[in-house]
Amino acid sequence: MPAEKSTNFIRARRLIGLFFAATMGLASPMATAAEINLDAPAPTFPPEIAKFQAIEPGSAEGLTIGFTQLILGVPFPDALQAGMEKAAETAGFKLVTCDSKLDAATALNCARQFKTQNVDGLVTFQADAAAAANICAEGPQVPVIAIDIEQKPCETAFVGAANSYAGEIVGHELGMHFAKNFNCEYDAFVSLESTAVGVVNDQRMGGIRKAFEAVCGPVQNLRIIDTGAGGQADAAQRQFTDTLTALPGATKVITVGINEDVVIAALAAARTQGRNQDLYLGVQNFDPDNCQIWTASHFIATAAYFPERYAELSVPNLVKAIKGETINQQILVPHELITPENISKVYPEFACK
Repeated sequence: MPAEKSTNFIRARRLIGLFFAATMGLASPMATAAEINLDAPAPTFPPEIAKFQAIEPGSAEGLTIGFTQLILGVPFPDALQAGMEKAAETAGFKLVTCDSKLDAATALNCARQFKTQNVDGLVTFQADAAAAANICAEGPQVPVIAIDIEQKPCETAFVGAANSYAGEIVGHELGMHFAKNFNCEYDAFVSLESTAVGVVNDQRMGGIRKAFEAVCGPVQNLRIIDTGAGGQADAAQRQFTDTLTALPGATKVITVGINEDVVIAALAAARTQGRNQDLYLGVQNFDPDNCQIWTASHFIATAAYFPERYAELSVPNLVKAIKGETINQQILVPHELITPENISKVYPEFACK
């Protein structure tokens, strides 16, 4: 069916639905026919998107690099850690890792330790953006690569998500799915966020809503849940349980999260109520081992972040900065949209069933 006829067909169906809803006395808060836009363009790469660079053997011989980790024992930081350790082995630098455990005070102590260890440069993955200025002041005055969360005023460069773009590609896919399959009708839009990470949260989660609205019109029945610094599963599960309980009879609950952990938590909360099939998922990042997401009844889309390759962006640029070379201030991940249809193509090792 041509695009114009397909759009007109969906609009006609939507008008019929509105008519029956009105005659039956039912409220219909969803997008009007005029708001559904199947012609909304897909998001385009921002200019700061970078290419992964192979680590050159011996390129950092004799250097010591401090690495403040977000929290170890969690898939995304663990993948990033493995990439950094592999880079250290190849490039020849000494890697000193300090786990902040999602705690600003611990991250401050990490910075103080690095100062005594005479590091040549820092890679900082620290959750509380508001604490960054104090941490910067206490740490060594060396080039700093901030990972995913801004660390101003001392960051030399930001390496991480193209947050608005990562959100927008997921939001666009969600919007198109609901436009094509449900005339943009849904019961609630639940956004699992982390306000502590500041602009990262605003761009990533705002990007999801912006692109969704470009297809389906203004978000209706929005429920925003703050899941704590960095997006924490326990806080997400507790609050999502309450939110889902307050939505009895809702069978189309769009559920988007700032990371995989909070989406896994939402699924766990839904499982206790026998309502996993009510969640339509928009995710950030892709860990092939998180099968509970990728095999869920209504996994729609995620933006791949490739944390296992972050070192290919951060290490070569940090080494340049240590040597006095100028580097770009924004070095962003080349995200890819992953859907159920292309999972195995983007990640050939994907084995969930």
